[in-house]
Amino acid sequence: MRKYKLDNRTLQLLNAQVNLTETFTHTLRSTPRRDVLSFRLKVERSQSDTLFTVELGSERHTLTLPNEKKMHLKLADFIEEIVNGPFDPSNSADLLTPHASRRFGTFEAEQRQQVFELVRTGGTLSLDMGFDLPIQLALHRNITRKAVTTIMSIGVKKPRTKCFTVFGSETEMYEKIVESINHLAAVATPAAHAA
Repeated sequence: MRKYKLDNRTLQLLNAQVNLTETFTHTLRSTPRRDVLSFRLKVERSQSDTLFTVELGSERHTLTLPNEKKMHLKLADFIEEIVNGPFDPSNSADLLTPHASRRFGTFEAEQRQQVFELVRTGGTLSLDMGFDLPIQLALHRNITRKAVTTIMSIGVKKPRTKCFTVFGSETEMYEKIVESINHLAAVATPAAHAA
C-alpha cells in the first residue's frame, strides 16, 4: 500500500518549480496517520531536459526528464516511488494510480446517461471523475412544476458544494446540471493537472 503521497499544493508547486533552477524543500504526508516526511529537491534545467535530484535523509536519487508539459507528474511519481517503493499495478492494495497516468475530470458517456436518468426520476448518484473523492449529486423532482433542485459536492473536510433549482424541459435541465458538474470538476481539479 502506498503510505506517503504528495498533496495538491505540492503538485502545484512542482508544476512551477520544474521550470526553475533551484533547490526546494517539500514534505510528504501519510494518508491514515498524517506522518510527515521531508525531502529536498534540486532542479537543474537546461534547454532540452531537466535533472532532478531528490535528497531524502542520507539517500540521493536522480532523474532526468525531457522538458515537456506534464513532467511534474512524472517527477511526483518518481518521488512517491522513492518513499513507498515501486508502484505495482497488479497489487490491489496499491489503490493509487500514478500521477502521470491519472485522468482528471473525465465525464464518461455512461455517467452522462445516469445523470439524465436522475433528472427524469430524482435520486442520488456518486460520480467518480478521477479525483481522490467522487462528486456527490442529489436531485429532487418538484411535483408542482417541471423543476429539479440539485445539490452537488466534492470533498469531506472542506467540501465544495453547489445548490440550485433549474426548470424547463428535461433536456434543458440536464444541460444546466451537466454544465454545473463540469464547473465543479474544474474547481476540484488540482491546478497542477489543469495545465
